[in-house]
Amino acid sequence: MKMSLVHLLCLIGFSSGVYADIRFENLTNYPTGGISTGVFAEDFDGDGDIDFAISNRESDSITVLFNNGAGVFGNSTQFQTGINPRYVDGFDFDNDGDIDLCTPDYYGMTTTLLNNDGSGGFSIAQQFDTFTPAYVWNDDLDLDGHRDIIVLHWDGTAKVPHQSPGVVQPFYGNGDGTFVVGQSAFIGVQPRGGASADLNGDGLLDVVVADIYSKTISVLLSTGPRTWQTSFQILMDPGAPRYITLEDYDNDGDVDIAAVDKLHGNFWILTNDGNAKFVLNDSVKVNDAPHSIVHFDIDNDGDLDFVVTHVGSSSHLILHNDGSGRIESEQMFTISGGSAEVKLADFNADGLIDIVTANVNNALIGSSVLLQKECLVCNGARSGKRVVECPPIANEINMQAISYLDFDVQLTGESIAGNSVDYIISSLPSSGDLIDVYGNTITTVPYHIPNDTVTYSPVYGYIGLDTFTYYVNDCLPSTEALVALQINIPFPDECLTAQRIFNGSTVWSTLFASDSPDYYDPLLCSGTNFGAMRKDIWFRYFACETGQLVIDTCGTTVFDSDIVVYQGSCCNLEQIACNGDSVDCNGNSRITIDPIIADTQYFIRIGGSTANSFGGGTIFIAGPEVICAASCFGDLNFDGNVNITDFLQIIGLWGSTCGDGDLNIDGVVNVVDLLAVIGTWGPCGG
Repeated sequence: MKMSLVHLLCLIGFSSGVYADIRFENLTNYPTGGISTGVFAEDFDGDGDIDFAISNRESDSITVLFNNGAGVFGNSTQFQTGINPRYVDGFDFDNDGDIDLCTPDYYGMTTTLLNNDGSGGFSIAQQFDTFTPAYVWNDDLDLDGHRDIIVLHWDGTAKVPHQSPGVVQPFYGNGDGTFVVGQSAFIGVQPRGGASADLNGDGLLDVVVADIYSKTISVLLSTGPRTWQTSFQILMDPGAPRYITLEDYDNDGDVDIAAVDKLHGNFWILTNDGNAKFVLNDSVKVNDAPHSIVHFDIDNDGDLDFVVTHVGSSSHLILHNDGSGRIESEQMFTISGGSAEVKLADFNADGLIDIVTANVNNALIGSSVLLQKECLVCNGARSGKRVVECPPIANEINMQAISYLDFDVQLTGESIAGNSVDYIISSLPSSGDLIDVYGNTITTVPYHIPNDTVTYSPVYGYIGLDTFTYYVNDCLPSTEALVALQINIPFPDECLTAQRIFNGSTVWSTLFASDSPDYYDPLLCSGTNFGAMRKDIWFRYFACETGQLVIDTCGTTVFDSDIVVYQGSCCNLEQIACNGDSVDCNGNSRITIDPIIADTQYFIRIGGSTANSFGGGTIFIAGPEVICAASCFGDLNFDGNVNITDFLQIIGLWGSTCGDGDLNIDGVVNVVDLLAVIGTWGPCGG
């Protein structure tokens, strides 16, 4: 007797570890028939390995991809179905020893049964009339020992079917490939996913359905092998349920519900009191437009975890259950193309579960396979009879902010065993956000980032130290490592907080800027269409050599910018140039100053031409070629060292309410600024 995939999954699993860090080989994509939304994995050709089938809405077909035994699917064949098959499911419906298939044909108004010839060749055996069928699965619904087909579809007799209650329609199998049309039952509006299980412990199989339009989860309780109570609905508004799985998620002996909310990007667990009364036990924010769920004990801890895929994001999630039906941690993995459905199987017979998806957004690459990778262990390290574990190393990181804007932080670690490493954020900064490479703001920890880099986005105007922590995982976790970020660059809203700028390009933003009171003379800009200098920011440029200086904001395309340039100090600004428009510069500004004088500091003020002109862009500076000494916080004379010269400059400015000596920008030069110089004493970068 052939072992079914369901039984096989009970014998194999995911590799385990702290945080259950699942490791994968490189992603492999396979072509299908276009707009692929359903996937089903089984051994179709009887050769002992697991193949998979993909339903293709564009080509009205299924694509069967055959396994070579090593998890490589080089051979595929396409078979016709009804029009627009949304999903594909299968079982040996005719009891001839091979796996047959069925599809809900959304626009064809049919549910198609395809017989297997034993070698993985499929042909249409029969088609059942179903009005706009959206989903199909199979189960022994009437407990007679034969598999039945359950279809979710719209009510074709309703005046407005897409706004009316949908229908659960069972087709009861006779065990020989023939079916009897069973009693149907009404559910919520526009059903999208369903499953069956005994919800109230009476020994009968009940049905649960995700109703996306009515924003409900429908529960249909059985009163006998082929009869039903009137369904009741669990309102999930404002959420829109899209996919359903059923199992015991809180380990209390009854069947619970897991569902995804496509509209607002939530994952829900609803727990059962044993009598089919459900309460929302956990709601977790996932990514954009979640579309599918599969459950399995991923971390081998005795409870069921989840894999969630999305059609609106390339970042998908492994969600770890804490055993009580609540999510305690998550891991991200990447598959592009809009993974509409996900299934698990051991494709290369290594005892580890792999992932396969059907992808709806890519017309050419409709399926993806992620093979799980086994972890390496340390060789020869022993303490007596005990093998010594050798966890990876995570490095502590200390960074000085290079901008008042977002900046990247690259995490580093090393695997002693030789595994590739993953990075897990374990605590979040208090004065800024962390953003992963896909633009997702990290809000919960532990959080597996998809590469080694996160972007730190400081709170507007924050000055000081901010920290977060991370782990390195290579199947074992490292100790926790600290990332310390010193934010010394204030938002350059005024002359006193001007950001030092160098030759080359610098990204900037006036989004949070205010209007500075400092004087400028627009008459010096005559003929350049100079505006009102609104929402301005400031830069300072130190000339290490006499020569020409070019200031260019032509890279700013989102608003019309003006430039004013001063020399002197913030206490005594002297305007030397300004510009409102430059030819061939998209309405933005370019200034050439010739000459600038060595050992002189210049202030560059950039603002919008009107109150509504603000945004971001790039400023390009081309000054003398000589490279200045690397300066730093506390280096008041820009010689690359914080030393007695800077100390004496603070003393000379003592009590002043204006000038470079006010390092903490509190409006007075005092002991705080003197201590700042002492605290940064020595060579910059040393």
